[in-house]
Amino acid sequence: MIASVTAPAAFAAGTSEIKLVKTLDDTRGFCMDMAGSKQQASTTSPLQGHTCYDYQGAIAVDQGVTTSLISSGVLRIPAFGVCVVGTGVKAGSAVTLKTCGATGTKAITMTSAGLISPIASAKLCLTIGNSSTPGGGGTPVHLKRSLTWETCSTAAADRQTWAIKS
Repeated sequence: MIASVTAPAAFAAGTSEIKLVKTLDDTRGFCMDMAGSKQQASTTSPLQGHTCYDYQGAIAVDQGVTTSLISSGVLRIPAFGVCVVGTGVKAGSAVTLKTCGATGTKAITMTSAGLISPIASAKLCLTIGNSSTPGGGGTPVHLKRSLTWETCSTAAADRQTWAIKS
């Protein structure tokens, strides 16, 4: 399902990216991203890790989250009115979205160390996949990786440590 999108100028202030601390195999870094292309992103597909678009000079509509809600446990993508789901997940679960209001629903916790866990299980962490595949464009070509809830571990720290980037 493709949702209608708020114009970028209407949400740019107070929007941040959730960006992996390690750049892995893309020097532009990886961000939490909706599947699909910017305004045509899907609200029903699982989230993915994707090359961050901030190198283009702005946060993309399919990567921006409402900054002020993160500390309240809400990862809300305002351009689409959807939030990350934090209940009913287990290790290996895809990271999914649901429609949410302007204040969202508390679904995650983010530690000062940059670990993001679903509210229902502090033992799981937002984890980017082990390998990249080419995305749909960019120069150099954008890369994408799976994004799942996995057991938090020191061994996976490079793929589980996130930062808020405005």
